[in-house]
Amino acid sequence: MGLKLPNGLITPEEAKKLNQEFIKTRSKDLNKIVKEESGNPKKKDALSSWFSLEEIKNYLAYLESKAPDANGIRVYFGAYGKKPVETEKSNTSTVFFVPTRLVPGSYQNDDVAVGVNTDISDVDGLNFGQQSDPPSSEYPQEI
Repeated sequence: MGLKLPNGLITPEEAKKLNQEFIKTRSKDLNKIVKEESGNPKKKDALSSWFSLEEIKNYLAYLESKAPDANGIRVYFGAYGKKPVETEKSNTSTVFFVPTRLVPGSYQNDDVAVGVNTDISDVDGLNFGQQSDPPSSEYPQEI
């Protein structure tokens, strides 16, 4: 049995194009909000969050134990307030993951849900990825 490729794979070129479009159409306004909220004219919004493979695998194992009927993960955009747990993230954007399940009457055909997915709100989501350094680093981040 060979490796089954996931749906939605994109090339590095496509990833760069998506990131550049985000920067072109949204980053300037988000940076303005971060500067106003933080009072720091040099502070910029985050352009990415990083999660280790171990964190992702542990989260998937947690989901399988807490919500065996989970069929996917929804990614939400969020923003830290002025006093988050980690102060360097204050006033910046983030992403977080929440599990989903099919609404009764819907079904899943291979990797495609036919019907409606709903968030599972009684199982914890995953957040606190690391922001890039600096947070405003564009794709691809290379040394």
